[in-house]
Amino acid sequence: MTTRPEPEVTDRASWWTTGQIATAIGVSPVVLRAWDSRYGVGPARRGPGGQRFYGPRELQRLRRMSALVNQGVRAGTAAGLVLSEAVTPAQSRLRADEIDQAAAAIDLPALAVLLDELLAGHGTIAAWVDVLAPVLRRQGERWRAGESAFAAEWALAGAISAALQRHVVGAPPPSGERPVLLACCATERHPLPLQVLATVLREAGIPVVFLGEMVAPDVLVRTAVRIEPVLVLLWSMTPYTADAPLLAELARRGVPVRAAGPGWYPVGGRNGPVLNGLRVALREASARAGRVWP
Repeated sequence: MTTRPEPEVTDRASWWTTGQIATAIGVSPVVLRAWDSRYGVGPARRGPGGQRFYGPRELQRLRRMSALVNQGVRAGTAAGLVLSEAVTPAQSRLRADEIDQAAAAIDLPALAVLLDELLAGHGTIAAWVDVLAPVLRRQGERWRAGESAFAAEWALAGAISAALQRHVVGAPPPSGERPVLLACCATERHPLPLQVLATVLREAGIPVVFLGEMVAPDVLVRTAVRIEPVLVLLWSMTPYTADAPLLAELARRGVPVRAAGPGWYPVGGRNGPVLNGLRVALREASARAGRVWP
């Protein structure tokens, strides 16, 4: 196996051009430009004429992304992993504070900008795990302590949902494969974690149907029987919303179903361990779809 040469530096600050980076990691300049425009894995700076220049950190990121893609990981998924690996805890805390303050002020335009930047810069997984979920927990703690935080939580939840929809506009279109079906229990009012999972699956090119909240049990059962998903994830945030009869009915109909979310722990998953946590659910859904989650 031959080792590709390191690109020559173009100046004393060790900046490399697109062509030099492409040679170093073994992809075409067209692919590099696509990774930049679609996923935000791009150069550190641009010259006056728009020429891209990459530094050592960007070279390291692109080597990692190229390696993941060569292992069979979809480019969108690889980009999210690479971006999340590059984020420091200090950066995540700073972003969380900015978003928390904008939500407290019900500043919806600022929230939209901050969330778009967060998803582009951190990737969906790190954005949720390291920034958004902690902010939402912080707001919930304030509400339970008697502070007036409901409006801020409402504003942030709506803004996150809208930002996730914008984030997957360029995701691959649905294929003819059997999808993963994501649905909340009928009385569950916290669908955001499930929407995050749907977003990451779409980025990975895995077909997904996201029914969201307030879906009647009979509608969910009929939909599942009709579309024959590779897996149904039935989400419950609290024990009060976990619908054990619905879980049992789906299983009785021969639908592959798993309980997802912390609300199932007092009830039990019945058809296997409860899937709690974004990465755990991703691995299960990816495996059922015949993909390998790194």
